[in-house]
Amino acid sequence: AKDWIFPILANYVILIIGIVLFARGAFALIVKRLPDVLHITQEERLAYTDVLVFFLIVLAYMFIMYGLGFWLSSWFMLCITSIYLTLDKTPRNIRLAMIVPLGTCIACYYAFLYFFYVPFPRATWWIGFMPD
Repeated sequence: AKDWIFPILANYVILIIGIVLFARGAFALIVKRLPDVLHITQEERLAYTDVLVFFLIVLAYMFIMYGLGFWLSSWFMLCITSIYLTLDKTPRNIRLAMIVPLGTCIACYYAFLYFFYVPFPRATWWIGFMPD
């Protein structure tokens, strides 16, 4: 029998963080306090753009994960975000941005599947791509 403590604990941690953030936002609305930052500099604008692009990549990842399976879509997401966030886009850095996520996915596969017993979504576009 597999022990599902890791995914359950992760869900509770995310739920608690969500409740705290919601309460903080509700409190700010009730108090009607203006934000401390009213002027955005060019550097902050670039940082906000990076956050928005990363958010869109993660959002696309969540939808693609159910079609390609967890590991292939994870590798794609890590490669795309690594390449996007790399400042010096030389061929060497782009190769590294594709190889390091592959090693990360392989290491995490064994850690999550055999140590944490995390169930992963199966690929629906490639039947049989994800083993049991």
